[in-house]
Amino acid sequence: MNVEAQLRLSYYTEIANINEKHNVKLVQHTETGKIFVLKKLEVYSLSVYEFLSKNTFNGVAKIEEIIESENCLYIIEEYISGYTLREIIDKKGCIPEKKAAKYIMDLCSILEPFHSLNPPIVHRDIKPSNIIIDPHNNVYLIDFNSAKEISSNKTEDTFLMGTFGYAAPEQYGFSQSTPAADIYAIGVLLNELLTSRLPNETLYAGKLQNIIKKCIQLDSKNRYPSVTKLSVGIKKIISPITINSYRELLPPGFRSRNPIVIAASFIWYLFFISLSLTMGVSNAASHSEVILNRIFFFLVCLTETFWVGNYQNVWSKLPLSNSKNMFIKITAIIIYGIVFMFALVLILVIITETSFKQ
Repeated sequence: MNVEAQLRLSYYTEIANINEKHNVKLVQHTETGKIFVLKKLEVYSLSVYEFLSKNTFNGVAKIEEIIESENCLYIIEEYISGYTLREIIDKKGCIPEKKAAKYIMDLCSILEPFHSLNPPIVHRDIKPSNIIIDPHNNVYLIDFNSAKEISSNKTEDTFLMGTFGYAAPEQYGFSQSTPAADIYAIGVLLNELLTSRLPNETLYAGKLQNIIKKCIQLDSKNRYPSVTKLSVGIKKIISPITINSYRELLPPGFRSRNPIVIAASFIWYLFFISLSLTMGVSNAASHSEVILNRIFFFLVCLTETFWVGNYQNVWSKLPLSNSKNMFIKITAIIIYGIVFMFALVLILVIITETSFKQ
């Protein structure tokens, strides 16, 4: 190990040996006192971990530091408190269908941004021991040791990675792994959550059976085309459209079951709609320009309301506003709100200048 690596690692004191076989330890930073997980990897994709260290994703442990030395990579990452699905299955056995479906859909949400990259990143080792459920029932995907970027000029994987039983056929050298390999593993995982067995031992006989069978097709082309489509397929079976489903489509404020919140929201919507219909516009060249300004005022108010109200969980879809750091999150929400407002005003100015000033 080189001197720089030794110096950087010296700031972390070992607390416990989590997994001696896989060189995983629990450590504490000597200055900040924060707890981290330290991993020593001998087979890894440096580009994947460099990407993870520079970006933060929901449901993925934040990489604090990466240290490469003598063909080894030391990963220092956020410690996630909770139980792995492996521990939960071993302790409780089968998981109820709705809870299992929830875990799988959350897992699909975690994988979606990785699969959507260009080139995509494939995890390649999805299994119960690599998924943690925290005390708040949040899902975390860990252990990107086998992950890789898809290479357009390769026809098969360079290294055969993954876990027997969960790894897709293409991970054994038949072809290059793609996001479909993760979908295969998700199907195996779902079956195990519901039966405590792998599909080749016991195939689940409930209403999610067809979901599992489609995921674990030997030919990757016959599986779901994306984790998003897989999640939608599960939701259609587990949560068919109901009155509660339609409730989610209501504007912010009206989705609440609190009558005070609903009343306050009604007053707010009534206020800005009335103002939009009656507001005067100084220096307007024509009645059409007045109407246009009223429409844009309405759109600004509606956009800001939907943004601040986190309609359809929009905060989670944009960088920084999905941060776990509350200060960063709130700052980003305010900045995005200002940007949206000025963007609409700019559009109004452009349209007005081109349409009414000629």
